[in-house]
Amino acid sequence: MRRTVVAPLLLSLALIVLAGCNSSSAPPTNARSGTGIFVSDFHFNPLADSTLAARLVAALPAQWDAIFSSSTSTAGTAYTSYGNDTNFPLLQSALTAMQQRAPNPDVVIISGDFLVHEFQMLFDEETTVADHSPAAYAAFVNKTEAYLAMKLSQTFPHAQIIPALGNVDSACGSAVPSTTLDFVYAGSGFLNAFSAAWNPAVNRFGGAPDFQATFATGGYYATAFPIDPQARLIVLDTQPWSGAYDDACGPGGTNLGTTELAWLRVQFAQARSFGQRVWLLGHIPPGISTPGTTGPSSAIPVAPFYSDAYATQLYALFAQYRDILTFGIFAHEHNDDFRVARDSSGKLIFGMKLVPSITPLHGNNPAFVQFTYDASAGAVTNASTWYLTNTSTASTKTPGVWALEYDFDGTYGQTAMDSNGVANAVTAIMTQSSAQAAFTRYYPSANAAAEFSTFSTYGCALGNLTMTDYNSCASSR
Repeated sequence: MRRTVVAPLLLSLALIVLAGCNSSSAPPTNARSGTGIFVSDFHFNPLADSTLAARLVAALPAQWDAIFSSSTSTAGTAYTSYGNDTNFPLLQSALTAMQQRAPNPDVVIISGDFLVHEFQMLFDEETTVADHSPAAYAAFVNKTEAYLAMKLSQTFPHAQIIPALGNVDSACGSAVPSTTLDFVYAGSGFLNAFSAAWNPAVNRFGGAPDFQATFATGGYYATAFPIDPQARLIVLDTQPWSGAYDDACGPGGTNLGTTELAWLRVQFAQARSFGQRVWLLGHIPPGISTPGTTGPSSAIPVAPFYSDAYATQLYALFAQYRDILTFGIFAHEHNDDFRVARDSSGKLIFGMKLVPSITPLHGNNPAFVQFTYDASAGAVTNASTWYLTNTSTASTKTPGVWALEYDFDGTYGQTAMDSNGVANAVTAIMTQSSAQAAFTRYYPSANAAAEFSTFSTYGCALGNLTMTDYNSCASSR
């Protein structure tokens, strides 16, 4: 019989004290252990089999499974190949694998990027679709997001599902060139549609009563969650802080990032005043972007993820609230990675897990993370990464085989994947050949052919969030 999570979440609802609330509560008394899933970067492409496009446009999301299953083309039956985004067979296989690994998880945490890259360009190229207007495109994007919310909710009907926005999650439309569509304003229509689609799963146990209202204003929100009943999980929209952000179809100026930063300050201050811890969930992580040193992305320079104006303020905020900042979950790279934030004296502020992707776009194998947690400690006790072993050959006739890649504690000699555990793992990766070899193998989810040549390019990003510190590390190795 499934263990209920209602009581811990309802008790932690009193603790979450979302914006506008001014009461506190005693800590929960029935904390327990449980399981969950970290998953990211689905980058789902509903147009992978272009022969289905017109039928998908005309159908409701609830009818899409039958349409996808009717495909007889290679594009609709073979799993997505390396260098491409997720199609229906890969999506279905990944969800099935997650359910097999964690049949009744308490929480599923998704760190963004639900939609295919260059979605609008793909939509415009569909000759069987009659209407390519911005309104028609936005409607199809919103329908795709609703379909994904439905699929996740059907797969995990008893879990709280907590999504963050990714940098491609937008229905911006043709006002922006396809070359900039990866970092654009999500738009109020998309935010409203997204929040309506995901609200039942996000607020399944009453942990995020203001989700729809808060998310619709800027793509961010806060929620109670079962891993740590004495904490609030602050879910960020990291796109406006990115140096690559394009606001061409948004309101203009820097108001979006500045407004969210002000909201984040209030969240931290409230959490401290009510004796709460803080976890962060977002898509683009703090720190340094390290593209492949060989292959297609090698021309992209190593650079900060966030623009300097925002990074300076955010890192100061992290240091200011280091006493309550507990852990971070991010993604964006498509690789299995970590980040550690330290102050100028080298003292730990907090650790972060960067979740691998479902899409094999960057040459990585699709992967997700199943974890266990101890709510009494408010920590993830261990995390196991599962990956698709036959990406190149899997199809609806030759099903995907998902296998255990590694578990965090056993690989890095830790007892929890918390901030201290991640910091210790990073130290081992930088100083021990065995840990470095493990990290190098697991970074692209066990695909040795993926882009990864110079360890220092990646290794120096693990514990250095600024270019000054990163360059100092790289020059010394």
